Amino acid sequence: MVLSLFFKLIKSLPLSIVYVISDILNFLIYRVFKYRVDLVIKNLKRSNLNLDPNQINIITKKFYRYFTDLYLESIKMDSFSKSDFDNKFNVKNIELLNKFYNQGKSVVFMCSHYSGYEWCTSLPYYIKHKFSVVYTPIKNKPVNDFMYNSRSRHGLELISRYDAIKEIHERESESKTPYLYGLVADQSPQLRAKSYWSEFLGVKVPVFTGSERIAKKYNLPVVYGRMKKLKRGCYSVEFQLITENPNDYDDYEITEKYLRLVENQLHEDPHPYLWTHNRFKHAGKAPKD
Repeated sequence: MVLSLFFKLIKSLPLSIVYVISDILNFLIYRVFKYRVDLVIKNLKRSNLNLDPNQINIITKKFYRYFTDLYLESIKMDSFSKSDFDNKFNVKNIELLNKFYNQGKSVVFMCSHYSGYEWCTSLPYYIKHKFSVVYTPIKNKPVNDFMYNSRSRHGLELISRYDAIKEIHERESESKTPYLYGLVADQSPQLRAKSYWSEFLGVKVPVFTGSERIAKKYNLPVVYGRMKKLKRGCYSVEFQLITENPNDYDDYEITEKYLRLVENQLHEDPHPYLWTHNRFKHAGKAPKD
């Protein structure tokens, strides 16, 4: 009930007031409750970003401001119109997707938890493909229901990751509609006997490989969504080609190219990333070569 009222309040307020609330929330989360502050600092220290203590302190402060902004923006977006997105979200190199659409091809869209990724929920306003995003359902049902409805409001389809293989197979086997399949593949998967391990920010970790496997199975082009924060409340996404011919690549080569693209952005500007995620929790558990 409290969350529902809070969501309604945020949706009803001007964005300028939402950012005032974000500043207050930032203070509470970062300074008072210290939500995962130790983990954020630990992640930054463990990475190969080569940050000194002062830099870590600065990035941590900037991260929490970005973190609360993005959280409230994702709620406020439920009340946005296309013109609101037009003023705050810039979609670049859309010609790349249009080329594949005109060829009748679906596309695997690999993105990360970097810099305003929630704004990609507006992509159906700008692209020709039908946009389907694979997501992990949230255990808290009221929050999950709100996020599902909010993200779906602007035209995208959400596919539970537990149904993704079946749902994508049905689309590629039975539908003539070209789809853009959004997959966010930078977080930590469950450990399995056949997990693929790679270096990410200098730490050997297990990695999701589903995007590459889907691309190869259906011979789909793969593009990367390069997100960028332009200023407070304004973002861009640029579509960058990873490959048109996934089956020309060795196993895991596409996954490696994706990881390097994410790393490059983190080295350029590390603060707008989901540092509260325990990405390195399986470090040191890789099987011996």
